[in-house]
Amino acid sequence: MWRQTILLFIIFLCLVSLTYYFFSNKSQDLSYAKQEPTYGGVYRRAFADSFITLDPARIKDSNSHEVARQIFDGLVCFDGKGTIVPALCEDWTISEDKLTYVFRIRNNVKFHSNVCGRPTKNGGRQLTALDVVYTFKRLLAPNDNFQNALYWVIKGAKDFTEQKNNDITGIRILDEQRVEFTLNSPFSPFVSLLAMCNAFIVPHEDADELDICPVGTGPFYWMGKNGDTLCLNANNEYYQGRPWLDRIEFPVITDENRRFSDFMAGQLSQVDVPDSIYKRVKQDAILSPNLVETNLWGINYLGFNLNEKPFDNLALRKALNYAVDRENIVKLVLNGRAQVAKGILPPGISGYNEELVGYEYDIEMAKKYLEEAGYPNGKGLPQITLKYNKDPIHTRTAEFIQANFRDIGVECKLKGLEFGEHLADIESGKTSFFRMGWTVDYPDPDALLHTMFHSSNIKVAYNFTRFNNAEFDKILDLARFETEQDERAKLYKKAEKYVVEEAPCIFMYFYTLNVLLKPQVRGFSIGPMGESVVEYRHLWLTSASQE
Repeated sequence: MWRQTILLFIIFLCLVSLTYYFFSNKSQDLSYAKQEPTYGGVYRRAFADSFITLDPARIKDSNSHEVARQIFDGLVCFDGKGTIVPALCEDWTISEDKLTYVFRIRNNVKFHSNVCGRPTKNGGRQLTALDVVYTFKRLLAPNDNFQNALYWVIKGAKDFTEQKNNDITGIRILDEQRVEFTLNSPFSPFVSLLAMCNAFIVPHEDADELDICPVGTGPFYWMGKNGDTLCLNANNEYYQGRPWLDRIEFPVITDENRRFSDFMAGQLSQVDVPDSIYKRVKQDAILSPNLVETNLWGINYLGFNLNEKPFDNLALRKALNYAVDRENIVKLVLNGRAQVAKGILPPGISGYNEELVGYEYDIEMAKKYLEEAGYPNGKGLPQITLKYNKDPIHTRTAEFIQANFRDIGVECKLKGLEFGEHLADIESGKTSFFRMGWTVDYPDPDALLHTMFHSSNIKVAYNFTRFNNAEFDKILDLARFETEQDERAKLYKKAEKYVVEEAPCIFMYFYTLNVLLKPQVRGFSIGPMGESVVEYRHLWLTSASQE
């Protein structure tokens, strides 16, 4: 109890100090309300976990994605609303049969000429169509660490990955500034795939060291790490003009309360608000105008490895689904900062089904299915362990779920791991019951249903549950290549109902994002795809915050 009292007192002091900080700068900030963007300043945004890799072909986590997006560019990109717009290409055309795409490359783009205080091997040369082809050949090469399965929609791509062909028949250079992609079948979200981090364009001269010294065409270039802080500097030769900021720093601060206190002290430009003080910040007349909130197209879930006992038992999976009180987890653990999930598709995305029932909290139904599974009141059930990546919210959620399971006679151990270790265990199949989350890489239901549950993504992508069902795959395949959008949405609704019935996961909640900004921050915009697609080149700081 005394620890809680001290923590609440510290939080109260932080709020008072932060309110004073904001209040003391408020009149100063208002004087800059109509100021035009100015160059300069350092933007500091802390991560709870370190990035894993900055090699685009290998990226699979949101932190790495967010940093890489500042260093690299794709042929296209997402704007703040998730709409596809040109990036390294001027424009593109699509054939009438929806199979062939031709992209015209900009002629004013250069790769970084200097990183980490030394010249790059490419020398800052101009981008051409050759670099696009090289990037995709590299991405689609037979490498278990490359995230390439999504791009098998390109004609000949899968055969190239599986070493059945020496070339990719569906990628062709037309001339120095034009490249052509041909698909196996029409695929509506194809251009969106080219905006994903895995398709960021890289120079062949520097490709061998991308993991430790990333080189791209982006608005910022890599300056290395200073302790636990990643450092990026503004690219003066960026094709869309030098970004407003001089520098971005990404320190790794695992403790959420320390992140908040550092923000209070003016050491961070933005911060995620801790649950313990969210309501106070939300209701504060001075702080709340600087609070940015949005619902994300992303889901937090508990996954079962269906290849491992006892989770190959459907009745058991349903029992555990009914046992979890999602409403109170969102209300009590998350302070209402999420939306309860009944399925996998979040509100606002194509195919969302507001009539989906899912698994309501129902102890009697949980006990019924537990008995049907052969474990009445939990008797005879082997020991189960829920693993999760260490984070205050994930820990509190796991403890709540542990208590829910105990109410039906199921004992569940908990084990928290660092994210990198946790992800590696899930990918290798060492973990049979795990917490994981996913936010869409591209604004389409395919980014959730196909990525997480199609059998082709077992081991090579993000089908961590090893869900494998031929009928379900057939529905998704039809949806992928359906060009009529209303029909696509119907197919994805059908697929979602199918996967909910099979219960490979406990779908917990859809994320919301709550970011508190310093009053001097301008240009910050975020949409349902979250922070991983934020473009820091649009950010600027009023002169009051520049040093």
